[in-house]
Amino acid sequence: MEKAFGKILLAFDDSEAAMAALQSAYGLSLKFQSQITVLVVSGKDTNLEESRKTLDQFARDKSLSMNVLEKEGALYDELIKLGKEGDYDVILIGSHGSSGWRKFWKGSNAFKVISTSTCPVISVTAKASSPELKNILLPIADSRNTRQKVPYCIALAKEFGSTVHIVGISKSRSKEVDKKVSSYVNQTANYLAEKGIKYTTKINLGVDVAKGCIAYAEEVEAGLILIMSETESSGLFRDSYSQQLVNHSTVPVMSIHTRDTRLAGAAGY
Repeated sequence: MEKAFGKILLAFDDSEAAMAALQSAYGLSLKFQSQITVLVVSGKDTNLEESRKTLDQFARDKSLSMNVLEKEGALYDELIKLGKEGDYDVILIGSHGSSGWRKFWKGSNAFKVISTSTCPVISVTAKASSPELKNILLPIADSRNTRQKVPYCIALAKEFGSTVHIVGISKSRSKEVDKKVSSYVNQTANYLAEKGIKYTTKINLGVDVAKGCIAYAEEVEAGLILIMSETESSGLFRDSYSQQLVNHSTVPVMSIHTRDTRLAGAAGY
């Protein structure tokens, strides 16, 4: 579990959002003794010379060793290709940057990376980088896949000493949904307790899922929200829900694909 994030791939363009993602990558590397590979793709929005200077200075200030790769082409193509070739454990990319990735992230290209990658993808906002994850938001829906992200949550919470805020959430509200969500929340809470993870629980049904997650994440001052990048249920993260969370969240979002089997089964479900 301590090697869950041993190999980090970071997309960088010298924007504020990319700098925030770099800070988050650094925070992960301290806890997991990770190797960081930085991808810089040349283009009209990227100044390679400035990116090199920024990365070199950061590495010197932090006494950090990073492998910097410079590529030409479309960002998402190069990121997907490198992600597959390097067998990375997590990909980090800045979102809502004032330059560089902003155009990339607003469109569907971001989800080409998220949907294609079998490893988690963390999108980091310019003003919400959290090298220290004191609080993590763990949304739980009414499907089996929703709990596939629990092992990642535990790996992070153990290393950072985080409090996990479990929220059972769905746009639907019925006795059946309430029963299933409550059951999954209780199972998750019990499992976290067995692992010695601090947690809180809350049920929030019949709400706008994206807005509900973001609002609660802000309320508990979460440094990260964990979601599944594919549909978790008929009421959670289908199509626009995951996009809304990634595009509008003021808190970094980790998107985990159902094809990801790195920690599958570790939750005991």
